[in-house]
Formats: sequence, structure tokens, C-alpha cells
Amino acid sequence: MTTRDRQIVEADEVAFFAKYYEDQAYNPTGWKLRLHRELHSLRRASRTRRLERVLSVGCGDGQFELLLAPFAEHITALDISPQAIAIAKEKAKQAGIVNVDFKCMSLSELVWDEQFDTIVCLAFLHHIREPDLPDFLRRVYDHLTPGGFFYSQDPNVHGVFRKIGRIVLRSNYDIYHSPDERELDPKELRALLRLAMFDSVQIGYIDLTLIPALYVLAKRAGWPLYLCLGIDWLWCHSPFARWASGFTALALKKK
Repeated sequence: MTTRDRQIVEADEVAFFAKYYEDQAYNPTGWKLRLHRELHSLRRASRTRRLERVLSVGCGDGQFELLLAPFAEHITALDISPQAIAIAKEKAKQAGIVNVDFKCMSLSELVWDEQFDTIVCLAFLHHIREPDLPDFLRRVYDHLTPGGFFYSQDPNVHGVFRKIGRIVLRSNYDIYHSPDERELDPKELRALLRLAMFDSVQIGYIDLTLIPALYVLAKRAGWPLYLCLGIDWLWCHSPFARWASGFTALALKKK
């Protein structure tokens, strides 16, 4: 991809999320349930240890990072959307949270000049071009301290509800997705993380209905999202888990 092509993709991404935040294109109750579930998943993956220095790539409006702040020494949070970063900074100021540094930055602008104990990519890897993903994961590995870990959450290419959604929504399916995103294969991501030299890689399943519903029910009542949360837990603890809508990856760097 040429520099010009990359700039066009990034501009389309910024425009998509500018409208996303302006319209608040998600159900607030569902969004909070999702973020608290992600926090619980990350804390469980970390074995509840303090996360020390954290890099969060693709932080959006910073709600997750502000939830994570009490469990970390310092968080550097990056996102391509200036609207999202402005919202994040204002929310941090209102909450009196001072250990999160929000920066507006695209992946192409990211300078890997620090070491981190934890690197988080919440719903971000599926925005990276397939040819660029191996190099990104190697950089993640190189900039983790020994004993550090990487955590990600992304859409599952095998998700049964995603296949149904494409059939039911047809062309409207793309309304809920930015131009550059794709779904990932958990096995392929595990293999890429192993190639990046991570000592241990674990795949988990976290979502079936909640994330799709919080967008489809953006302007509706919040109570059905609690039902989705329960359904997801049951599904992701069943033999059908591998067909969940979303999955997590935890990769550890040897001490």
C-alpha cells in the first residue's frame, strides 16, 4: 500500500468514527456492560496483578482506559480519531484521572520508543491490514518487558451471528462497520502470535449477542442488553463457544 493509499484509508476511518461519536451509534447501557466485561476478562487474564505501564492502541473515546486506570501505574492510550481523543481527555479531566495519557495518532505515526508491561488492543487488530499484522505483533513483542503480556479482543470470522447478520441485513450490514475492518480467525491469530515469539498464547471467547445488539439497539431501551450478557456467558462456556461473535487473545512474553 502506498503512502497516499494509506492516507485515504485513514481519512475514511476518521470520517466514519466522527459520525459514530456524533450520532452516539451505540446503546450506552450495552456499551458499559461490554467494557466492564472486557475489564473483568483482562483482569482475569492478568491474574489480577497490577498492570504497571500500559499501552492501549485504538482506545476510542477512552471509556475502557478510564475503567482500567485504577489498576495501572500509567496508561498511554492512542487513537486515530481526534473527536474520540477530545472526548477521552474531557472525561479524564472530569473524573480527576491523571495517569492516562491520551494521544491522537494513527498506526503509521506510532513510534515504538518505549517498553511496556502490558499492551492492549481492544477491537483494534481487525483494523490492521492483513499483510501488516505480523510486523505489528512482532513490534508488540519487542516492546513488552520480560514477563509482560498482550491482550486483544476482535470479531470472529466464524461467528454464527455474523453470518446470519449478513443474510438478514444485506447491504445494511456495512453500516455498522468501518471501511477498513475485517473479521479474524482465532487460529490464524494464535499462529501469528507464536511466530512473533510469544511464549504462551491463549484464545478465549467472549461475545455472541451483546456487541451486535448494542449497535442494532442503539436508540432502544437498555434492559435487553442484560439478557444478551447472560446469553453470551452461557454460549461462551458451552461446546459452541468457537462460533461466538468475538474472541480474545492473551499472549505472554517469557521472563
